[in-house]
Amino acid sequence: MNSSKRSVRPGWVSVPHASGEAPTGVSMMKDGLGGIGCEGGIRALARRGAEPAKQVGICYFSSAVMVCNVQQTGGRRRLRASRGRDGNSANSPGEIMASQTDPQKTPPSGTGQASDSGQQLTLSDFFQVRADGLFVAPGILAAEGRCRQAIDQLFAAGFYLSGLNYTQLCHYVYDFEPANIASTPLQRIAESIVHFPEERRSLYRGVTEVEGGAEYLFEPIYLTQNVNVPIYGKDAAGQDIVVGSREEVCTAPAQLDFDELVAYLWQQGVRFGLNEAEIGDILAQRKTGRYRIASARPPIPGVDAGVKEQTAAMHRSDNPRRLSDGRVDLAQFQNRYPQIKANTVLLMKTPCIPGRPGRAIDGGLISAAEARDFELSTLGGSGTEVRLDEEGNECIVAVCDGFLNIDSATNQISVVDKIVNMDGVSVRTTGDLALQGDEYEEHGEVQERRIVTGKNLTMFNNVYGTVRSTGGRIVLKQNLVGGALLNDAGPISVEGLVSNAQVRAEQGEVTLNRAENALVIGQKVSIAEATGCIILAEDVDIGQGIACAIAAKQLHIGKAGARGNQETAISMLLPDLSGFVRKLEALQQQQQDCLQKMDAIQKARAALMETEEFKRYVGLAARLKKASCNCPQSSKPAGNACRNSLRPNSSNSASSMPA
Repeated sequence: MNSSKRSVRPGWVSVPHASGEAPTGVSMMKDGLGGIGCEGGIRALARRGAEPAKQVGICYFSSAVMVCNVQQTGGRRRLRASRGRDGNSANSPGEIMASQTDPQKTPPSGTGQASDSGQQLTLSDFFQVRADGLFVAPGILAAEGRCRQAIDQLFAAGFYLSGLNYTQLCHYVYDFEPANIASTPLQRIAESIVHFPEERRSLYRGVTEVEGGAEYLFEPIYLTQNVNVPIYGKDAAGQDIVVGSREEVCTAPAQLDFDELVAYLWQQGVRFGLNEAEIGDILAQRKTGRYRIASARPPIPGVDAGVKEQTAAMHRSDNPRRLSDGRVDLAQFQNRYPQIKANTVLLMKTPCIPGRPGRAIDGGLISAAEARDFELSTLGGSGTEVRLDEEGNECIVAVCDGFLNIDSATNQISVVDKIVNMDGVSVRTTGDLALQGDEYEEHGEVQERRIVTGKNLTMFNNVYGTVRSTGGRIVLKQNLVGGALLNDAGPISVEGLVSNAQVRAEQGEVTLNRAENALVIGQKVSIAEATGCIILAEDVDIGQGIACAIAAKQLHIGKAGARGNQETAISMLLPDLSGFVRKLEALQQQQQDCLQKMDAIQKARAALMETEEFKRYVGLAARLKKASCNCPQSSKPAGNACRNSLRPNSSNSASSMPA
């Protein structure tokens, strides 16, 4: 032996010398459990000049290392054994450590055999044992797909993987996907395949299952072996010789190993989820106690299909309305009902993402919740349609201009020419409304002190606030209590009860079913039953009026009555005749002017008739007329011409008449 670092076969013992040479008198012993350096060998070390107070021998129990300390005190030797593995022996400072031998490994062929067990192991084709470790060929594994079965066989045959990459092992056993592995190189998963001896296997205990994992009780462990200790005597020359041997029990503290723990727990049903870092820290610091060493991998639930907004125009702004002068109106929202232009993309469907199953510590699958899908067309209402964008995504697109409406019950989105509100009008929901659209439908209540202003307004629930139309119609399907309906230029219709309220349509028609203690003003008012109301209109038609004050130009009342001491008072409004009086005065003035002109004309005529020329004309005309009556018919044209020539000069006559 030329080196102090020597390879020792399992089952044999070697006691190295400080100079690297085998000492004289060292005996080599072998039995089924391993050997130990004889005392004669230790004495030989002493004769060669080694430290007499503490000398070391070495014993191998398969892959375990036994360090034997021989202490000499007062000429009496005492044997103490301690066990270590992989060079980690329980030595006190100053102990001389022998070099550790390499663990038993499988040969590079497909079959491995432990020298002290005789068990055979046949590896699958996708496992390749090389000098630098154990490798997996992904291409062959993809074709066969039997990695878990191969690992089961390996551990069941009494072997474990030394230098194991636990993450890679779990990947190829459970999560390996054969797709796109043609160019994947060999993957190293361990250093070697090593036999797992029974004396080491007995050091491990079972786990305690907890919710979603497993716990292991770490405690001090000891390895006990029976060893043959030589008995020394004296020969005739007084030299120490071995005269016999006796069997002694040697107990030494031991250390667990992660690679062995993986193989042991695999056989116990813990085949996934070991926390390698946590276990390594526990073993390195020699912690004791119960620790969680394995956890299941929780499933990743699938992502349901959904929708994603594509335009900011869909968003309502419930911030207080900012006025033009910079002030803020706390009673109104900035933009309660957004307007949408045609061909605006409103929503895009996001596809569902399938979930990923989890993995229990026994290697079984934990199912994940399935992702739910839906048809995007179920969300599209009137004024919208489903289209595909350039990337093939389904989208809801507006096909016309209008107001956005979302039905909270069915989640349908619509673009309509009228605004439909289902939530009512209150400080919390809408605030005061100043609507720009032509149509508005309110299915909720209009609460006290709230104001709704628009054009054509249809209210399907009770109104306790104020509803005002700027020129359309107001239709109330329920009751008006303590509020007001005002229309600048249009009709008002109430199908329910009007109580302690105002209804005013000065330029329109008011139609009520029943009114109590109400003020009703309109161009034409029709009420089926009125009690204690004040009614003012040009044309009033009442079916039954009790204790009402009515003022009208035209009135038709079916039945009138009193309530208590209050009777029904009717005031007929007389027509305004001031216009006729003004017209009559103008006609009378025109008549006076005409009479004055006629008087002047009469005076001018009288003056003309008094002139001599006119008198001669009149006399001559009379004679000519009489003569023309007696002359023949053929001479009449000549007589007319003569008469015309004898008339006074028209210009002179005209000048003599007054203007």
